[in-house]
Amino acid sequence: MSSHSIRDITPTDASWIFDACQDEQIQYWTTVPKPYLMEHATSFTANALNEYKIWIIENEQNKPVGVISIHTVNEDSVAEIGYWVAPWGRGMGATKDAIKSLAEYAKTQSDIKSIQATISDLNIASQKVVIAAGLAKAEAAVKTCPAGGVETTATYYRKAL
Repeated sequence: MSSHSIRDITPTDASWIFDACQDEQIQYWTTVPKPYLMEHATSFTANALNEYKIWIIENEQNKPVGVISIHTVNEDSVAEIGYWVAPWGRGMGATKDAIKSLAEYAKTQSDIKSIQATISDLNIASQKVVIAAGLAKAEAAVKTCPAGGVETTATYYRKAL
């Protein structure tokens, strides 16, 4: 049984985030800039995108393996989450553990009543992970998600807190 934890992002995370974001899968399924430059990582660690909250996912040895964040909280108190895991951290439950930790944090925020991930209909691995973490398939998303160089239909996965 894995046991990953989350911690606040810091400027010192830029180097490994830069390395991780060279990964084909991260570039394929997420909105990270392509090519991904060190300036992008530095900007991200400074929260230049004005995310609601960003955490680093760490494994049992306190090695960073991914990122999870609450992008925004909408007027219906739904927190939109996003995440990615570096190649060296995949297949060990990092995302599932991180979503559960994020949900615990979200329960303490008066402006959040549920969490939601918007996932490409082609991203089967991510769909399985969020379901394992307790989110349920909701409805078709009103926005698209990347899959390589194209935008695809997407579905909301949601969990009330």
